[in-house]
Amino acid sequence: MKIEETNEIEEEIENEETENEETEKNKLITNPFNTKDIKITPKTTSLDNIIKRLENEEIDLNPDFQRNGGLWDNSKMSRLIESIILRLPLPIFYFDISNNDKWIVIDGLQRLTTIKRFIVDKNLKLTNLEFLKEFQGKKFDDLERNIRRTIEETEIVTYQMEPQTPKEVRYSVFNRINTGGITLNPQEIRQALNQKNNGVKLLEEITKEKDFKNIVNVTSKRMVDRELVLRYIAFKKYNYRKLNQEKKSLPKLLDETMEIVDTIEFENNEYVVMKTSLLKTLSNLIEIFEKKYLFNKKLIDNSKIKVLNKSLFEIWTVLVSDLDNKEILRLKNKKEILKKNI
Repeated sequence: MKIEETNEIEEEIENEETENEETEKNKLITNPFNTKDIKITPKTTSLDNIIKRLENEEIDLNPDFQRNGGLWDNSKMSRLIESIILRLPLPIFYFDISNNDKWIVIDGLQRLTTIKRFIVDKNLKLTNLEFLKEFQGKKFDDLERNIRRTIEETEIVTYQMEPQTPKEVRYSVFNRINTGGITLNPQEIRQALNQKNNGVKLLEEITKEKDFKNIVNVTSKRMVDRELVLRYIAFKKYNYRKLNQEKKSLPKLLDETMEIVDTIEFENNEYVVMKTSLLKTLSNLIEIFEKKYLFNKKLIDNSKIKVLNKSLFEIWTVLVSDLDNKEILRLKNKKEILKKNI
């Protein structure tokens, strides 16, 4: 690519946040769709029905995105069980039931994890109860049958997002509803909503490569590393000039790319090409730049804190991956001149 092409990419992303994607907490829905397709159904069900799903692993409590169940301590979990025994109303549970064999939890993960620990795993002892002191130290099987029955027959209110609900609405619901203490970022939501797992596996395998970890040196917490790989794939698959003409936002581009990547067969040649191309490019870049200057602004201003800049990652990986061996060798031979003129 020519220098003027580099400038075009820089102009498109010059205002982008380097640490976080440009996005609003409540993501705007801009594409038209038929509102009749939106189906989020309120349903009252017994806790026993939820327990059966938990026993058969038909509710995903360990989704492949950064949101952990089991954050509550024993006291908080015990208070939830106490509330159920006292027949106090519980907050609404929200599920994405696009895959009926494996519901995704939108809101209620900590409560469901508690219920599983107490009733299914049977490894939670009640502690620090406020009212039912006589149940202190007891597990589920230690309770009288009438108390266990009270728990199982408890009715809860659920909202179930069904398969025909448009993807744009599903993204928005994940943004708006989750109250689990950690607000999901855009990449975590992409991981949650693309459950065929091809895309998830692709991103995960690339980020676990030794060369990727050593060269990029970015945390896997909150899916930062996977988002970087997705950005590379997005700009490789789409013509950036066309993107500029379409005025497509970066978050929207990444959403669409994740959906496309999720359809690639895991051993598909396109997957192999993407993986090989990125790893080879990273290997070339580390020879051109010192590690401390790669993908950050210290090369321009040495006083800058060494923080990975997502825009620089996109620019350098995409541009260098398009060069042939002769051009790469030329860059390596003139790397000092290149660094001085950046």
